[in-house]
Amino acid sequence: MAAAANLNQVLPELITAFEQSYPDIRVNVSYGASGTLSQQIRHGAPYEVFISASPKYVDYLENLDLVARRQPFALGRLVLFWSRRLDPPLKDVDDLTRADVKRIVVANPEYAPFGQAAIDCLRHYGVYEEVRAKLIYAANVSQTAQMALHGADAALIALPLARNPNMIKAGDYLEPDQKCHPPLLQEVAVVKDTSAADKFLDFLSSPIAARILRAHGYDIP
Repeated sequence: MAAAANLNQVLPELITAFEQSYPDIRVNVSYGASGTLSQQIRHGAPYEVFISASPKYVDYLENLDLVARRQPFALGRLVLFWSRRLDPPLKDVDDLTRADVKRIVVANPEYAPFGQAAIDCLRHYGVYEEVRAKLIYAANVSQTAQMALHGADAALIALPLARNPNMIKAGDYLEPDQKCHPPLLQEVAVVKDTSAADKFLDFLSSPIAARILRAHGYDIP
């Protein structure tokens, strides 16, 4: 399975529940930016399932006749995380323009949907041009969170990552207006049509999966 990096907090729990229902199936996962993973699949990487943080990358593979089935299953949420070193704490996205906020990490918008959402959010709040020189780009949203733990002042990341115990110790977060960017619709696609892949796709639309996803801060479309 290839999975968008924002899912690395919730997917292990989903996989555990899936494997309990199907003890004869074992799931192996590679995480990364959705755009990077879609390129790997295009070039023959042996994944059976692709979970993307945006339908755009599933569309891309579908146009190459590499998608057997697809469905949306969750909506991601972008949050602004900041280090406890900042005093006073951030109150809104506008505060990123403060002089003491020197390094802001976002995922690379060219490959990562959460990175594009971050840029859209900064533009929505009218601060992009003012903070552009402070931006540091990570390969994916999970790496963005790691960089926020190691020297950055702020980061725009996925809500489940901000809820990680290590992040909670290091800082705090706020949720900007979710209308500041297009919906972060998470889609799952079968890219190698197998029985196991079909079962996992069906599982992600089950009440058990919905409960786990909501517990980690995702909405169900």
